[in-house]
Amino acid sequence: MKHATRAFIITQCLLALCLCAPGDTAMDERLPDSELFDALNLDFPGMQDVKAAVAAGDYPRARTELARYYRSRKGDYWWLNPHEVDRSPKSGAQCLKMAQQIADRTGAFDESRWLANGELDWLNNSRHANLARMYLWQSLGVAYWHSGTEEPAARVWVDMLRSWVKQCPPGSHTDYWNTMTTGIRMRSGWPYAFNYFLLSETFTDDDLVLMLKSTLEQTRHLRADHSATSNWLTFEMAGLYSSGVLYPELKEAADWRQHAASVAVADMDQGYLPDGSSIELCPGYHQFFSNYLLMYDLALEVGRESEDGIGELLAKCEGPFSYYVKLMAPDRMMPAYNDNGPLDAKKQLQAAVKRFPDRQDFLWIATDGAQGGPPQFTSCFLPYAGAAAMRSGWQRDANYLGLDFGPVGYRHAHQDKLNVVLWAYGRQILFDPGKMDYSDTPHGNYCTDTFSHNTALVDNRPQRRRWYQHPSPKRMPYKPVEDVQWQSTDAQDWAAGVYDGPYGMPGPSDSYPYKKGGNFYEGWAAPATHYRQALFLKPDIFIIADTLVPKDAESHEYDVRWHLDSTATIKGDGGHTVTTTDPEAANLQIVPLLCEGLSVRATVTQSEPEFLGWKVTKTNEPATTVQHIKTGSDTVRFVTLLLPLRKGQAGMAAQASHSDGGEVSVALGDGRTIVIHPPASPQDKLSATPAR
Repeated sequence: MKHATRAFIITQCLLALCLCAPGDTAMDERLPDSELFDALNLDFPGMQDVKAAVAAGDYPRARTELARYYRSRKGDYWWLNPHEVDRSPKSGAQCLKMAQQIADRTGAFDESRWLANGELDWLNNSRHANLARMYLWQSLGVAYWHSGTEEPAARVWVDMLRSWVKQCPPGSHTDYWNTMTTGIRMRSGWPYAFNYFLLSETFTDDDLVLMLKSTLEQTRHLRADHSATSNWLTFEMAGLYSSGVLYPELKEAADWRQHAASVAVADMDQGYLPDGSSIELCPGYHQFFSNYLLMYDLALEVGRESEDGIGELLAKCEGPFSYYVKLMAPDRMMPAYNDNGPLDAKKQLQAAVKRFPDRQDFLWIATDGAQGGPPQFTSCFLPYAGAAAMRSGWQRDANYLGLDFGPVGYRHAHQDKLNVVLWAYGRQILFDPGKMDYSDTPHGNYCTDTFSHNTALVDNRPQRRRWYQHPSPKRMPYKPVEDVQWQSTDAQDWAAGVYDGPYGMPGPSDSYPYKKGGNFYEGWAAPATHYRQALFLKPDIFIIADTLVPKDAESHEYDVRWHLDSTATIKGDGGHTVTTTDPEAANLQIVPLLCEGLSVRATVTQSEPEFLGWKVTKTNEPATTVQHIKTGSDTVRFVTLLLPLRKGQAGMAAQASHSDGGEVSVALGDGRTIVIHPPASPQDKLSATPAR
């Protein structure tokens, strides 16, 4: 046992010597010292000793002098000063605990995450805990400052630095070298770690040179191969600008800053529409103009706000912040159009109030009404995005119908045109699942496809629209959408849209257009055109009219779906009306009015033969899918009342009568009566008399 223990100790010592050996052969072959020092402006103030060593051809001494320069330089280069250590951040103890777990190979970084030679296995762990994005490195830096000791954080981080550079050379692994991930590293984990560990004795001079070489590789990659627009570009430019600010001694730094700033300013015009919406038409991805504000804030921090035109960014961000006001729901959340998790508009606007102190509506939302004033409008329409919000007011218990009638969006798009969502007295009850599960599974695919949205399928075929088409920077200047109409008064809101595109193969198929080997483009057909109108009789009556016009003489099945965030429902009116019955919340009554030939189904948690009655987020939550189904060879019409019910309120629809002229008179349970004029053709306008 003693011999075995001695052998183990010797092996570990040799391993440690190997890991801690100065220099990195692989890196020096990729980017020799001569290339690094040629990339430096040796006439930069304070670099005279580095210049002398290079002139003498003494690169070992040049490394030492370069490290000494960085460890002793003064000035503002980042959000924190390496010479002003803060040991009291709130997250310090938690970060230190995590660093210790990594050192001990416990918790999330257990033995399965490591190679036999003692290095972290980067290639097989890239998606683990966002490892490729290296947010972890900032946390390790916090742990190091908090502890005031080299163990465990400094050693853990230096070992990570060395092993990543060796295992993941440029282009070796798409998870590490796609430009968005590279941009994220370069604007967060890497520059933060450089500053946190700059004075660490574990971070040797050779390690510092190694980090500079890798930074040069990664930043050159961003400069040469960034995206045209979209959220990717925001991360890429933030990374490029960060390197240009933190390392002004590099000859390319001025170009990095100038290029990042000019691209960011231009992208606020091409990546965002005149109505404030991102061209991705997706609230969750809309928010990443924050990366451009991060660049602007960094420029302010280091005194570069008057350079490179970066000061233009602030004014260009007011419209995108206004977008949150325009589409915000009563509970202050954003509708989950396209790929989304829950997004809090109030939190987003809290970041806007200091930047735009004159915007009283920003302040009112950010402070939950304690300061400022409410917006000067209620309902609104975004003419370039084709989205609308029908509101009874700005109270948290208001009624709200969100309409997604616009184009598909640049990327992160769903096959869901004419989709609607609804909040009843402040509670979201008719939902869009968004997409939080990016796995290639039936559940993840379901989120992005027509089946999970509040719109129509034809012959069990989902919509099929290509990404990157509309809106696109290739088709600038942007124009308002032409196939959506909008009218709004104090008493009523009305909108109309159309889906005239192709439908895919019947049943579930790949809803992502660019999946390698996918079947997205198979079996396309154009069986019918879907026209949808929405009418809001304020404050609490929504009417949806769907007209489906076949493009051939065949009979087609039309399936209009309503996805309810509830599993407690009852049927009435001969099985046609569906009402949620949650006792401690507001509810919704779904009342079809043109019931001839109509089949109504309400399904909870069904997996076979198709996926129905689920709200797919990070987990699959039980829900109810209501289907209104009709079949015919001629034009088929649906008219549906959506009636919000207050907590404890009984269902309202009591009786509907039809006149020879096609009018529908509806007596509500609270004594009111409305007369609805359904559209007989797509050209007719849905209308109704005010409730009396």
